[in-house]
Amino acid sequence: MSRRAVVTRDVTTGECDWLPQDIIAGTILYEYEGYTYGCIEEGVAVTLEEDKTPFFEFPKEALEFVD
Repeated sequence: MSRRAVVTRDVTTGECDWLPQDIIAGTILYEYEGYTYGCIEEGVAVTLEEDKTPFFEFPKEALEFVD
């Protein structure tokens, strides 16, 4: 079971151009626990749906893990 996180601030594709869409504060994301092929540099690998790909990198400081 993946850890669940709440987005604490809006993060846009202007800030992180690799995001699939703008992610607004309050959105629930799930930590991705699969292999990331070394492509996560400074953030956290997350998904929009628990245990499903695709994963993407998200800024650590914009997440609060809740479990």
